Parts: sequence; C-alpha cells; structure tokens
Amino acid sequence: MVSIMILDNDPVRMTALATAFDAHGDLKIASAVSKRETAFKQLAIEPDVILLNTDVLKQRTLPRFLHSIQTKSPKTKVMLLLTTVPEDDVLIDSIRFGVRGYVKGTDAPALIAKAVSAVGAGEIWAERRVLDKTISRHMLIPEMISSHVPNLQPLTSREMDMLNLVLKGATNREIAEMSNISERTVKTHLYRVYRKLKVKSRTKAIALLSH
Repeated sequence: MVSIMILDNDPVRMTALATAFDAHGDLKIASAVSKRETAFKQLAIEPDVILLNTDVLKQRTLPRFLHSIQTKSPKTKVMLLLTTVPEDDVLIDSIRFGVRGYVKGTDAPALIAKAVSAVGAGEIWAERRVLDKTISRHMLIPEMISSHVPNLQPLTSREMDMLNLVLKGATNREIAEMSNISERTVKTHLYRVYRKLKVKSRTKAIALLSH
C-alpha cells in the first residue's frame, strides 16, 4: 500500500484525486493539506509519496523544499502536480534535484493515480524525452571534461552538479540557493573544481568547456 500526502490548493482537484486514489486499490491518502507549513508538521506520518502543487510553496524554492523533506522524512518521494507546463530544462533540473516525476493538473485522475503508484514503487514518472535529456546531460559533462583535460582528477557528484550550474550561467548565490548551502561553501567547492580543471576562474572554466 502506497501512502500519499496531497499538497495542493485546489479543493475540487483534491476531492477528485481522493476518489481516484480510493478506487486504485493500492493507494491510501495519509494526508491532504493546502499549506507547506502544515505538510511539514505532518511529516511524522512518513508518507511514501508527496504529490506537490508547487504553487503552494510561494517564496520557498523547490530545491529548499526537497531538502527539508529529505531531512525530515528521507524515504518520502516527491512528485509534482503541474498547473502549468514548464520548459524541459526546468523539468530536468527538478528531476536532478530529487523530484521523482510529474503529472499535469489536467491529466485524468485515474492516470495521476497510476503515476503515483509507479513512483511509490520506485519508478520515475516523466515523459521519455525529458528522461532522455536528463540522462544525456548528466553523462555529457564527464565525457566533455575528459576530452578537454587530460589526466583529470575525478569530480565528486556535488562538484559535477555545481559545474553544470556554472555552465548554465548560475551565479554563486543562485547555486547556494538551489543547493541549500552557503555561498562560502559554494566558493569552496568551485575552487576545488577549478583546481582540478587547471584553471583559475569561472570565466576560464566556461571557455575551456565551451570549445
């Protein structure tokens, strides 16, 4: 049985989902809330899946929310309930930050129930093109780096993620916000990255890997 917390601000949709989940058989609604703060207070129930409408996060970013969930309830998986469909890059970043899939608010409740069940079973629920892009981008950087930097000292997973964000144009402050760490820590990680790349600055790292 997959236990679910619904975090959404649309009561009509929440009712429709509750009906669909009840009819699915292996799904059980442990909680249905409309505020982020309430969700955090109820994490003691350790739901298997949180179905999240990011509209309720307000000023709190998705990476920070995910970090809080992973800290308080490590076994809980988060999937998104999209009220608007973002660009693929946004979905790719969400998956890399730890989201286990997404559905659209306009999807049939029965399809959403199927998706939640799949995520609860350990799968990632996303369109094939998004998954393909996520995998290819994650593997592209190591291959690209090794072709540009002979005898490269391996980068850690954290360093690889930060380098990806640097190449996307993120500032240290933005990286700190997305990674839920301090700017000082970001600078420390990037210093190690640049040293392994044998460059002295962000600009030179971008130039090296953009050729």
